[in-house]
Amino acid sequence: MANPQEQLATWQKAALESTLSYAQASISSAEQMLKLNLEAARNSLEQAGKNTRELLSISDPQELAQLRTKIAQANMQQSASYAQNIYEIVSQTQALLTKLGEEQYAKLNQEAAAGAEQLGKGAPGAEISAAAFKSTLAASNAMLDNLNLAAKQFAELSEANIKAATAGMFKSPKK
Repeated sequence: MANPQEQLATWQKAALESTLSYAQASISSAEQMLKLNLEAARNSLEQAGKNTRELLSISDPQELAQLRTKIAQANMQQSASYAQNIYEIVSQTQALLTKLGEEQYAKLNQEAAAGAEQLGKGAPGAEISAAAFKSTLAASNAMLDNLNLAAKQFAELSEANIKAATAGMFKSPKK
């Protein structure tokens, strides 16, 4: 059996690496969101200036109505595109964090199974307890796998619905 101090140091190192991985993923996501927001602000400012110049140059009321409709549609498209970009960043981050969590859970399961085996070797009759623990662990893993599968299916369905809604929202009317 491993020295308890060495085992504790190993666990602490693994916890540190895990924490750093989560922090790096979060910072990367925040960086993407910041870039997206700055780009959206820049584009909005440029578009507002362009729209204002166009509005000031119009003297015909019909042209004004047409331009207002054009501006409103462009703004709605930009908003939908912005929302889609946010959704993609959040989805990517969520997938990465889920993967990291699954890796940590798998590692924990391996260590728990190894610990149960060590326990089973040490005392008479402990094999039964170790087998029961392993059985419980296997059942928990099966349940978690089913939950993960359901969550992934829900995420895929949600993404498909969002893409379909965004694509159908801005079809140009035929004249």
